[in-house]
Amino acid sequence: MMKILFINTIKLDKNGITTFILNNAKFLAQTNDVSILASNEVDSSIRNILIANNIKLIRVPYRKKKPLQYFQGLKQIIKNEKYDVVHVNGNSATMSIELLAARLAGCNCRIAHVHNTVTDHPIIHNLLYPIFAVSLTARMACSNAAGQWLYKGKSFYTINNGVNMSEYVPSLKARNSIRDKYGIKESEILLGNIGFFNLQKNQEALIPIIEQLDKKYKLLLIGDGILKEKIEKIVNDHHLSTRIFFSGNVDNVKDYLSAIDLFVMTSKFEGLPFALVEAQASGLHCIVSDKVSKEADLTENVQFVSLNNNDDWIDTILDASKNYTFERRVSVLNNIQRRITDKNYDAQKNAKYLENIFKKLLE
Repeated sequence: MMKILFINTIKLDKNGITTFILNNAKFLAQTNDVSILASNEVDSSIRNILIANNIKLIRVPYRKKKPLQYFQGLKQIIKNEKYDVVHVNGNSATMSIELLAARLAGCNCRIAHVHNTVTDHPIIHNLLYPIFAVSLTARMACSNAAGQWLYKGKSFYTINNGVNMSEYVPSLKARNSIRDKYGIKESEILLGNIGFFNLQKNQEALIPIIEQLDKKYKLLLIGDGILKEKIEKIVNDHHLSTRIFFSGNVDNVKDYLSAIDLFVMTSKFEGLPFALVEAQASGLHCIVSDKVSKEADLTENVQFVSLNNNDDWIDTILDASKNYTFERRVSVLNNIQRRITDKNYDAQKNAKYLENIFKKLLE
């Protein structure tokens, strides 16, 4: 039995890194002692998942507001608990904070796991990189592009953002329920986007696209974040509140995917976004920016479009929606999900692979 600590350097909340950690922690906790660290107040839905799967929640002071207390608290916890593995998940060399704490606490297996291809904090990233490089003992990445970016030619393990396929089978009942909630007719085309409202996810770019499309095209934006209020104001100012809807954070993402007809993503940069894997597992055709890693196309159901050309976005959306029916989507789902599984994006297989790597690193 291994004693494992997972750390999310952003909030333990409804985001891709948290989903990745939970998927793996649930499997590993069946035969290992697993804890997850959080420096934020954790939502009750996540707490319930942890309790149900016998995963411990470790609380420390908030990372951004009290970095010194966070560092000291984390170091003491790792020292006291004597973890075999500390697995740090983040987007840049700021992971050095957790890795250095683990090193000073005496943990011999300190893993950095990158989930993006760009950082929002380039100056801090560059300043901390020397500490980062000497504090880790193993490197992991969500994609080849992310690993090449962060590790600068050093070897790393690629751990795919796997999903539980059975959870993403579209439901007609859920589809009708969600669409009724927002007043979406079956004859209308509902585009969907999932993500934190920030500069990276770039949801604002979707507004002029919707504005130029026929009124039968609607957009559902799923998630929360620092720019949500700003984007809501833009939508209202453009008199689009009857065509663009905001759900906030939701626990039942799979139901919302059932309601959507096309998945769209206008991100300025991405590693291998978990939401895009989920959308493909649900059988959706996906139209994404050309800044998303090409590795993200697992099903030949993803089209990449330049952020600099709204006309291309409109043409691609019109073409993709031309022959769409929910029934056709369901009829080809088995084939779609098989492609995803064949590319090693099954959550349980990935968790087993991760466990085997942990064991190998501890030999």
